[in-house]
Amino acid sequence: MENTRNHWAFHDAAHRRLRVLLLTSDDPQHAYVRRLLAARLDLVGTVVEPGAAQKRRLWTRRRYYDLAFRVYQGRRQRITGRARWRSAYFARLSAELPRSTSVIHRVDSVNSAAARELVTTLAPDLTVVCGTGVLGRRIIEQNPGLMVNIHGGWLPEYKGNHGVYFAYLNRDWSRIGATVHMVSPTLDAGPVFAQVAPELQPGDDDEKLYSRSVHQAALLLTELALDLEEGAVLTAAAQPDRGTTYRHRDRTPVAEFRLWLRRLRRQHLVPPRAGRTITFSPEGTAGPRSRQRPRAVGLGTEGPQQPTAGVRGHPDAAGS
Repeated sequence: MENTRNHWAFHDAAHRRLRVLLLTSDDPQHAYVRRLLAARLDLVGTVVEPGAAQKRRLWTRRRYYDLAFRVYQGRRQRITGRARWRSAYFARLSAELPRSTSVIHRVDSVNSAAARELVTTLAPDLTVVCGTGVLGRRIIEQNPGLMVNIHGGWLPEYKGNHGVYFAYLNRDWSRIGATVHMVSPTLDAGPVFAQVAPELQPGDDDEKLYSRSVHQAALLLTELALDLEEGAVLTAAAQPDRGTTYRHRDRTPVAEFRLWLRRLRRQHLVPPRAGRTITFSPEGTAGPRSRQRPRAVGLGTEGPQQPTAGVRGHPDAAGS
């Protein structure tokens, strides 16, 4: 893998496939991403940091306030039926894909010595991150190739957790989406390769929009990886220094209740919008992705996001 000023290219004299490693967790969307990568790319392994391990780490570090909100978010998902909805959504998509035969390695932390050793042993050209805790500098620097994150939020405005929810809460319809970006030591601050803005439909809530965003971002990531295999150069654009970093504790029951009342009174209506994707040319210009492959497995009934004309550049482009 070659990198020249955030222009990435994959050149191999043996014409081998791109070796892909997935660092992820154990929620339904993560299982779908694993199946999708295995179906379309050479997935050499998956490192899973379970959600339970992330909670144990908060307890060990005496971050009880953060742990309480992490537990609250999980119970909120179950009580409201959103966990069931998300599971069904990604189960339907996963059912279209063959079972992955790549080995799953479970670790207590993606920053552990065991995880770093796996990265060194598997020697991936591309490492995909989705749903783990914050990666430390050692595993980032030890990674031999390109490391990208699927972030459920529009960068740079919505960093951290629940990016789609806060855009939805703020009625920031133009910034509902997901981002594929390079991993950096600073949380969600790495250069951006691409962004997806999912279709908005009347009656959508933040759960539907989040699932649709991550689904489409995973599809776009596989397309970009296939482009790399075929000799294309991927360009990432530096993020402007702005935006807010949200945590689990910022999504409070009071805000949820007020949002529920607004929805009940039909005061929080989602304006319809077609979906779109944004990538960057070698010159660093943002625009809709023009290259389209035939429909692949795992797209679901919604199909791929079609590019639309007139999308503005990254710093002020609409989405998440």
